[in-house]
Amino acid sequence: MYARLIKFTAVLIALQVLTGCVSSGSSDFLEQAEQKDYSNMYLRGVFNWWEVDEAFKLVQSSNGSYAVSIELIADGQPYDFKVADNSWSMPLNCGSEFDAVPIELNKAVELMCTSDSLNLKFTPAQTAMYRFILDIYNNSEPKLVIEKMD
Repeated sequence: MYARLIKFTAVLIALQVLTGCVSSGSSDFLEQAEQKDYSNMYLRGVFNWWEVDEAFKLVQSSNGSYAVSIELIADGQPYDFKVADNSWSMPLNCGSEFDAVPIELNKAVELMCTSDSLNLKFTPAQTAMYRFILDIYNNSEPKLVIEKMD
C-alpha cells in the first residue's frame, strides 16, 4: 500500500516538474515568435509573377511601417497577392485568413502570417499608383493598408 502511494506521489511530482519546464519553455518560444523581422518583405502577386523583385520590396518608413508603391491597371479584375519574404518562410508568408475577401481602399486589414495563409485581393477602381503599407505597430499582428496616390 505504502509503496503504491510513494510511486503515485513520485509520478505527481515528476508531472509538476515537467509541466513547469514545458510551460516556461513555451512562453519563451511564444515571445520569440512574436518578434518577427519584416525588413526583407516583398509584395508578391500576379503583377510580378509571384517573384521576388526589388521594385516590389517594402521599404521602412520613418514611422516604422514598411511600404511600396506600384502602378495598377483598372480592368475590373482583382489582383491576387501576398506580402512575403524571399523564401515564403512560414512566419513571413502573410495573406488572408479567409478566401475571397477583397481589400477596400484605405481600410486596414489584419494579415495572417502562416504557411497556409490565403491570397489577398484588390481591385483598383482607377488606373493609378497605389501605396501598399505594412503596419507592424503590433509585431505579431501586422496590418495592410492600400492607398491611392495622387
